[in-house]
Amino acid sequence: MKAGIAAFASVVLCGNAVAEPTQYVVDGLAVGTQLSFTSASYREYRCSPSDQFEGLTWCQKTRDDKERRGSYTAAYSILHARDGNILYVNRSQEPAFFSQNEVEEEIQRYSSKIGEVPRIMKMPHRSGVRDGIIAVWGKITLEQLDPESIRILRGGKSPKKGLLIDFLGNFVQSAKEGLAIYRIEGGPGFLWAASFDQKGRGTLRLSAVDASGFLSPPPAERQPTLQSTADRTEPEAKRTELAGTIEKLQTELAIATKTITELEKAKADAETARIEADKARVDAEIALEQAKVTEKAKFDATIARLKADQPAPNAKGSRWENALYGSIGGLLVALTASAIGFLVKRQKAGGSKQQIWEPGTSPVEASGQTQSNEAEIISPALTPTIAISEAAFKSELEAQVAAINAAQHETSSQDKP
Repeated sequence: MKAGIAAFASVVLCGNAVAEPTQYVVDGLAVGTQLSFTSASYREYRCSPSDQFEGLTWCQKTRDDKERRGSYTAAYSILHARDGNILYVNRSQEPAFFSQNEVEEEIQRYSSKIGEVPRIMKMPHRSGVRDGIIAVWGKITLEQLDPESIRILRGGKSPKKGLLIDFLGNFVQSAKEGLAIYRIEGGPGFLWAASFDQKGRGTLRLSAVDASGFLSPPPAERQPTLQSTADRTEPEAKRTELAGTIEKLQTELAIATKTITELEKAKADAETARIEADKARVDAEIALEQAKVTEKAKFDATIARLKADQPAPNAKGSRWENALYGSIGGLLVALTASAIGFLVKRQKAGGSKQQIWEPGTSPVEASGQTQSNEAEIISPALTPTIAISEAAFKSELEAQVAAINAAQHETSSQDKP
């Protein structure tokens, strides 16, 4: 890597301060100097209160760039106090490109500029894992992280143990591989850490830090100034509390919005189902009415066809019924005529008998006697005549009934298919 990655000359973001050659500088920023909040370079950073160091501000930005060996992404971080005092500057690059001897050359070059001999730690070589190296200058000390913090990192979360450094440039991977991860402590200094594979590709990290600026002092030293410190940090605490409240409200708002959306969707689905049910009911009623009309039309057509298919039998039946009624009428006429003739004969016979009586009898007696004798005389005389008339009537009636039965039998035979 070339020296342009970490400039040890100009301090672009610093106001009225020029970095000395022995200062620890990354990307033109030296720890212990003041930031210029109005500079365009500072406005490129996204800044917010630090979630680990009370009263400090954490700023970040990323930049995509390339060199002759390929493109890369660089991430920059700054940790500074309210007054702009820089406590930490970091630059991480992935991928980084190294030739066979470039790692040692870079460490030597930084040693010459800083004017110190570094302390070098190398990662034990492992098959299938990139090699790693860490070089430390100044008063920085590295404390190996405890197993519980390693476990938290393995799960992809932060243990909130301050600024950390590892060999691979990936805390989660290092925790899973069982590699050492260190907490940065001590005073001002400079860190150079790199990982690389057999092809010379890996990661690079440059850090200038003064850990004494954000480490909490011992309780004995903090007690005399406890009240003033509380006074100074009260606005910051309020801002932190307000930020937490806002975040909580935003979360609740998101949940409420999601719930409302789900309820509105359920309501729309229910309304759609109701409309479809009403439409299905109307369609069913229409279909039922149409089926009734269709079946009635079929029934009427069937009746009409049956009537059309059997006109002759109905006509024949009517003729025979007329004949039957005529025959019965004829019999009644004949019977009536016979009765009238009988009554006329009786009247004539009675008239001739009333004029005959013996002398010495009164008309009344004669009349009574005549009537008695008439009954005795006429009855024997008329009995054969009446019997003959009845026999004739019966014979004629039986003949008419037989004729009617024969005609009906003939009609029934013709009606059979």
